[in-house]
Amino acid sequence: MRLDRKVFVPMRDGIKIALTTYLPEGAGRFPVVVESVPYRKDDDCYARDWQNYLYLAERGIAGVRIDIRGTGASEGIITDEYTAAEMADTVEILDWAASQPWSNGNIGMWGISWGGFSSLQTAMLKPESLKAIMPVHATHDRFATDVHYAGGSVLAAEQGDWPASMVALNGLPPDPAVVGERWREMWMERLEHTPQWLFEWFRHQQRDAYWLHGSPCADYESIEVPTLLIGGWLDGYVDGMLALFEKLRCPRKAVIGPWGHYRPATGVPAPTFDHLDLMARWFGHHLRGDDNGVMEMPDLVSWIRTAPPYDGTTTIGYWRGDAHGFSTESWAMRLPGEEVEPWHGPQWIGSHAPAWDRAAIGSTDSTPDDKASLVFESEPLAEDLLILGQPHVELMAASDCAVGLVAMRLLVVSPAGDRHLLCRGNKNLAFPQDLSEPATIEPGAFRLVDVPLLAASAVIPAGWRIRLAISGADFPVLWPPGQRFTLSIDPASSRLVLPLLPAGGEVLEIPTSPPPPDSPVEVIDSTFDFNITRDRASFEKKVGHRERQPDGLVYDSAQTFLVTITDDDPATMAVEAQTTISLERGDWLVSTDSSLRITADESYFHIDIHLSAEDQHEEVFARDWSESIPRNWA
Repeated sequence: MRLDRKVFVPMRDGIKIALTTYLPEGAGRFPVVVESVPYRKDDDCYARDWQNYLYLAERGIAGVRIDIRGTGASEGIITDEYTAAEMADTVEILDWAASQPWSNGNIGMWGISWGGFSSLQTAMLKPESLKAIMPVHATHDRFATDVHYAGGSVLAAEQGDWPASMVALNGLPPDPAVVGERWREMWMERLEHTPQWLFEWFRHQQRDAYWLHGSPCADYESIEVPTLLIGGWLDGYVDGMLALFEKLRCPRKAVIGPWGHYRPATGVPAPTFDHLDLMARWFGHHLRGDDNGVMEMPDLVSWIRTAPPYDGTTTIGYWRGDAHGFSTESWAMRLPGEEVEPWHGPQWIGSHAPAWDRAAIGSTDSTPDDKASLVFESEPLAEDLLILGQPHVELMAASDCAVGLVAMRLLVVSPAGDRHLLCRGNKNLAFPQDLSEPATIEPGAFRLVDVPLLAASAVIPAGWRIRLAISGADFPVLWPPGQRFTLSIDPASSRLVLPLLPAGGEVLEIPTSPPPPDSPVEVIDSTFDFNITRDRASFEKKVGHRERQPDGLVYDSAQTFLVTITDDDPATMAVEAQTTISLERGDWLVSTDSSLRITADESYFHIDIHLSAEDQHEEVFARDWSESIPRNWA
């Protein structure tokens, strides 16, 4: 493989975007696969990129890895995620790649998470050279199914995770080994002018034009190129992947596996899936005309889980192929009972499964959560129930004040009483149906609320029961309303709807993924830990990673975030995060340190962000940002 990480492409405004090109050995004109993300190509993601693009290069496919404007080795400022400038840059780089002497003019795009979003957003712009895309763990709707909001409520713990880490990551300098002596000038400009994205996200508390920008749901038909979607049942974006599969009108296929937000080849829980092999075949066919049978695979390939637990390190099940996707058939249950006691606390409910993306943390015994929830359970099933798709609940609900939310957990219960979480969902009562159309809550008035749950697959055996646990809190996943409220529901007017496995289909034999190619990057240390308590509800997560690049650069990152709430007072909710990242090579040592604190009262969210930077242990930058943002609906 021929690797060049000092490629700089000038944009329309003169800003130079940094690329790394990964080319097959020998002369030729190759198909090109492009990835565009803000995660630094020269250190943070070098190991992963090297593995991905070595695999493609060995199969005659060139790779182009972009550092988005204002990140890594690129010039300029990154002002937000998925900006019009970012998309315009990507289109220009595709044009550049198509015109290179080593390119056959046919471009594909792929990526995981941000890179998946970028693939979809670029396809919406219809650049002539773009022939196919492969988004992994992406979404159709930036408001409904991203890391900011869910069901119209703020995703609390998520704000202390990825958004907090980006404060420090965005503040790092380019590598002088790549950009030369300009590195410090570029660094100072970046520190001085990069805005803090979190404030803008909190200003938009409903699906509006801000969120629709870059959301495929605003114009599904604009995506015309063949699209291969890859998602995971435990990933928070799984609903988005299913929506894209159902709504896109271009040639499309989907693979939904058991994993969370990971590369499928190393995904958790197992079994893994060789997405690199499928990627090489997908782009080999669409960019080079290979007759490799990739278009003969079923439209929908999904992992059907036949027994719990559904999270952890591995799952039991089988791969299934369906020619036409999901079924329109469903199983429904009216919630049993005529009258139930209202729910009015506590605030720690949900802490047995404390993550929106469950794969990394999993779930524990749900008994405390269930005892504090409104629980509805089916009779023992007379026969196996096979589900595939997105469950939802039609709930008749009321709050005793002008705020309220409903959170739900769908569990399966064995004849012995063992309970296993299948999926969860929630809805801010101010958004009974459409997340674009909030409606004032009239205290005491019942309204029909449509509550989508995260998509799932499962075979639930005969003799087992279906349990729906309903509450007005989901800690630490959701930010609660600013005041206590009592949630009342009318079970007789409410029902749970489960999508059934379509008729037909075929069992597929898909081997687990082989180990990825050895990386030239040495992992020195890697840590992951979390702790949760219920007395004064708190959730703490700690992650760290230290590695050495082939040229001796040591990349070291550490992050801790804490979510807390006092049991009887939702206004005490707080998210705090601390991130430190350093780069060291020889006598060159730089670092950034960021902190984030988010609190709220009945009327406002209060956000405080700090960023400092050091060069050779000497502080060269420090700034604080603070803002109080009205709670419009969240």
